[in-house]
Amino acid sequence: MWVVTGATGFVGYHFLRWWEEAGRPFPLRLLVRRPDHPYLRPYLGQVEVMQADLSQETSFHEMVRGAEGILHMAATISFSPRARAYMQRTNVLSTRHLINAALEESVPKFIYLSSIAALGRPADDRSPIDESATWTDSPYNTWYGYTKYAGEKEVWRGQAEGLSVFVLNPGIILGSYPDWSKGSPYFFTAIWKGLRFYPRGINGFVGVEDVVQAIAWGMANFPSGWGERYIAVAENIAYQRLFTWIAEALGKGAPTTALPPFVAYALGWTIENLHKILGLPAVMTRETARTSSEAFYYNGSKLVECTGRPYTPIREVIAKTAKVFLESHGSAAKR
Repeated sequence: MWVVTGATGFVGYHFLRWWEEAGRPFPLRLLVRRPDHPYLRPYLGQVEVMQADLSQETSFHEMVRGAEGILHMAATISFSPRARAYMQRTNVLSTRHLINAALEESVPKFIYLSSIAALGRPADDRSPIDESATWTDSPYNTWYGYTKYAGEKEVWRGQAEGLSVFVLNPGIILGSYPDWSKGSPYFFTAIWKGLRFYPRGINGFVGVEDVVQAIAWGMANFPSGWGERYIAVAENIAYQRLFTWIAEALGKGAPTTALPPFVAYALGWTIENLHKILGLPAVMTRETARTSSEAFYYNGSKLVECTGRPYTPIREVIAKTAKVFLESHGSAAKR
């Protein structure tokens, strides 16, 4: 039996679908904040569900007892300064508590869904970042990245104390999700609504199904390949090209205006302060403006070499995601 956190999140949603399609290869115990979450309804009676709030000081000992392993996908992704304390609790402290519970309850395996943001972003190095990267202070690091890095430190500490660990660092994950207002699925919503601007940066991207397959490979191949981290990045792509591909897949006009870094930063500063003062949504912050205006390259070849499974081309991921988006919006026939 595997204990899973983050089952109702973006990757967790697709992990559960894979698990069902694979014939339910092992029992699952899901730790979720809302046991009545609508995304869990198709699996009720097939999985064990336990209520757990990772933002609170919680003992996970009973929740992980008897497990073969823990798949820890739950995390808070935010670039709002208001969310920093919350991210510290959900991304760092909850990981520490889960690691401690795994060690004390003799749970042998721990898979951690990290992020390329946890690798750090050097201010003066444009060579591709690989698994040997070490965190360095940089103006291009985000608080989210720092909390994932700190969470990783807890995982590696668990390995030093006898736990078998497997760490996956995906890039920006693309794919469909029932809530198109959050995370990268919002790219499709924004472009559907007529987004005209794009940041000038470059980043690493990967399809959500490739991330799930990497997790499944780790589960199935223990202990081979464990005790290491793996970057999951299919392609390094400019945001302009990414947004153009999304627009073409949706039958919309592509964004045409590049945001100069100083303009993006000024907008981020303004929106961030409106968020603080008026409580308006922080759709852009100084962190997102800074990082999306720069070029960062990642080398995701190690994962392919170990699994023997090539990445899905990003344009193919976009086409599949756009099809789901259009169907969910009842717009497939109106293109």
